Formats: sequence, C-alpha cells, structure tokens
Amino acid sequence: YQDNMNTDGIYPGKYTYNDDMTGKDQAKVVMENYDPDFRAIARENDILAGGYNFGMGSSREQAATALKHFGIQLVIAGSVGQTYQRNAINNGFVVLESPEFTEALKEKFGEFALTQRSELVVDVSFEDSTIQYEGKTFGFSPLGKPAQEIIVSGGLEEWIRKSLR
Repeated sequence: YQDNMNTDGIYPGKYTYNDDMTGKDQAKVVMENYDPDFRAIARENDILAGGYNFGMGSSREQAATALKHFGIQLVIAGSVGQTYQRNAINNGFVVLESPEFTEALKEKFGEFALTQRSELVVDVSFEDSTIQYEGKTFGFSPLGKPAQEIIVSGGLEEWIRKSLR
C-alpha cells in the first residue's frame, strides 16, 4: 500500500557502492529499509503490487535489479518514478502503472501491514495492456516497442549486443 516508496526503501544506500555485491547478495537485502520481513513473506515468481510514486528518489539501478534478482516477476504500481522505470527497463525488469488496480488493492487490503501476501492470481495481458483480477479488468500504460525489445532481450546491454551482431 505504501506510497512514495523510495529507492532507499527498496535497496539500502549503504550497499550501493559495494562492488562485491552479486545479484544474490542484492536479493538478500531487498526491501531491508522498508520491511525487514519482506524477504520472508515474498516468494520467487511473485508479482509485487505497490502504491503511487514507486521507486522515487535516487537513480540507483540496484533498486530495480534487487527485486529482479529476488525473483519478483514484475511490479504493478499506481505510478512509478521515471528514473526507476528507465532503470527497470534497462535491466530487463517489467514495471507497470495501473492506478485503478492499485486503488482496488488498497480498498481490499487497507494499510494493516507493510507487506501482505495475498495468494491472489492476476492475469496480465501485454497484448491488451490489461490486468484481470477478481472478475474485473484494469488497464495499464502499454510498454512501447523499444522497451519491449529491451526487456525481452534481458536488458539494454543484451539488446545492444544482439543489435551489433
């Protein structure tokens, strides 16, 4: 439910300039400053739903890669910081904006815990730019063709490598 989730809440700044941090190490500290219980509640292949202004703040790309390395499949938030969105795309990680979906979840779950496990199933259609959830359909801003190509390639570096071949 948290609005204004900054990058320090997602990936603590104290690890930012530690060049020895592997993807596995990043996953071990993801959301440490927001909710230390996150890593015990969330599971690999989950979809993370967030509030408005998700990923605002600094430009540390580890805030996107740490969630990816943890195994989060994608983030759906009411709105996303532009720099965070760009970092996510550049690292092959999908982040979607759907204010209506966010409002539906806030209404259903309230603000009782920092991280809640729902066991809900959502169907995300990238072709239609829709999210199906409990018999309702919510739209999201579609990803443009360049962003799709970068994400499918696994990130910007891989996209460039493939483009140069």
